[in-house]
Amino acid sequence: MKSTIPLISSLMLACGGLGFAQAHAEPTSNADISWICSTEKSPWQQLTPSKDAESVGADAIKLDPKTKFQTIDGFGGCFNELGWEALISLPAERREAALKALFSPEGANFTLCRAPIGANDFSLGWYSLDETPGDYEMKDFSIERNRESLIPFIKAAMKYQPKIGVWAVPWCPPSWMTTNGRYRQGSIKADPQTLDAYALYFSKFVQAWRAEGINLYAIHPQNEPALNDNLYPQCHWTGEELNLFLRDHLLPRLKQDKVNIEVWMGTIVNGNIAEYTDHVLGDPKTAPDITGVGYQYGGQKTLLATHEKYPDKKLAQTETECYGGGNSWDQGMTTFGRLVEDTTNFAGSYFFWNMVLDESGLSNWNWRQNSLLTVDRRTEKVIYNPEYYAMKHFSATVMPGARRIAVSGGSFKQMVAFQNPDGSKVLAFANDTDKPVSAAIKVGGATFQMKVPALSMNTLLLH
Repeated sequence: MKSTIPLISSLMLACGGLGFAQAHAEPTSNADISWICSTEKSPWQQLTPSKDAESVGADAIKLDPKTKFQTIDGFGGCFNELGWEALISLPAERREAALKALFSPEGANFTLCRAPIGANDFSLGWYSLDETPGDYEMKDFSIERNRESLIPFIKAAMKYQPKIGVWAVPWCPPSWMTTNGRYRQGSIKADPQTLDAYALYFSKFVQAWRAEGINLYAIHPQNEPALNDNLYPQCHWTGEELNLFLRDHLLPRLKQDKVNIEVWMGTIVNGNIAEYTDHVLGDPKTAPDITGVGYQYGGQKTLLATHEKYPDKKLAQTETECYGGGNSWDQGMTTFGRLVEDTTNFAGSYFFWNMVLDESGLSNWNWRQNSLLTVDRRTEKVIYNPEYYAMKHFSATVMPGARRIAVSGGSFKQMVAFQNPDGSKVLAFANDTDKPVSAAIKVGGATFQMKVPALSMNTLLLH
C-alpha cells in the first residue's frame, strides 16, 4: 500500500495550487525543510522558516529518530452509501476532482479506509446480506446491495489509490440473529447455531468482496458492541459474548475456509479495557489470532492502557467525533489535536467518519454530522471542510510504514513526529492559542525560526 510517488514530489503536487511547487521548483537555502500551515482563512499554505546557522537553539524543537515507537499503517475514512449518493450528484469532472482530493498521492493520500458490513447509520436504509430467517447455511447470502453504492465508491477511490486497504465491520447482524428480530435495540443471539451461521456470514463476505478485486485486509466483529439504544442499526454484545464468538466460531471458521485475513476486536467506545478488551486479549486461546484493537472517540482514552498491557497488538482510532454538521474551524483543530494525541498513544492507523455528505449533512434518520467534504447539490460545488485539512496534514505527509519517533523541546502542547520509510521526517504540531507563537527547530547543525500563526495546524517535512 505504499505510494510509488516520491514523498517530496507528492507533497509538491499536493500544494501546487497554493504556490508550493512553484516555490520549490528551484533550489533554495531552505531546501531541507518544508512548512505547511493551515489557518481558517488560509488552509494548506506554504510558509518559509528562516535559517539561523549561528543560533544554538536551546529551546528549539528536536527530533530523535533513534527512539522509535509504533509503525504507521495509514489514514483514511469510511465508505458510506450516502457519501456516494452525494458524489454521483456532481458533474463527472467535479466528482473526479473530489475523489482525487481524498485518495490520490497528490491529494490527501488516503491509503486505508473502513466499510460497513450491511446497513449503518449513513446507509440508504435497513439491510443485511442475508435476511432469510433461519438460513443457517447462508444459502441466500448476497452482496448485490453492495454493488449499488459501496463497491462503486471503493472502485472510484481505487482509480487514484489502486491498492487502498479496506477493513469492514457490521453495525448489526441479520435481524433474525438478534434477540428482538430487529436491526436495533436487540442483542446477539449467543446460541451456537446462530454464532456458527454468523461466522459463515463473515467468511462469505470476505471471499465475495475479494472476488470483486477489493483489498479487504481486516474485519472487526461489531461496531460499538456496548450500544443498542440509538436510532440507527446497532446490536449489543457483552465482552464474554464477543470473545466466545471470536474464539469458538469466527476464528475457526476462517481457518476452515482458508480465509487469511486480519481479525481485530472493535470498534470499542468504552473507556475501560476490562469491559471488552481484557475478555478477548486476556484469553490465551483467542489473543494470538487477534491483530489489534480498534477504539473510537470515548474508547480512545484506553489506547495507551491497551498498549501498555498488550504491547504486541496493533491499535487503531476507528472513528472521530461526529459533531453536529457544523464543520467549524475549532472542530477541525480538535480533530488535529486528536490525531496528535492518539498517534502519541500508539494508534497506528486513524479513520475519519463521513468522508463526504451533501449540504444537509443528514442521515436517513435525520442525524446531522460533519464530513471532510460537503457536496452542495444546489450549486454542484464541493466544499473542503476544516477536518479535511486536519487529516491531510498527516495523511499526505506521513507515509505507510513510517515510524513515530521521539520529539522534545518547544512550547507546543500538541506535537508528534515521524520518520518515513525514505528517511524524511515529519513534525506535526498545532498552535491552539489565539496569538502567533515564535518557535524554532534544530535540523542537523542549523536552527530554523518560525512565527506560527494563531489557531493553526502545521506540518514540517524535514529532508
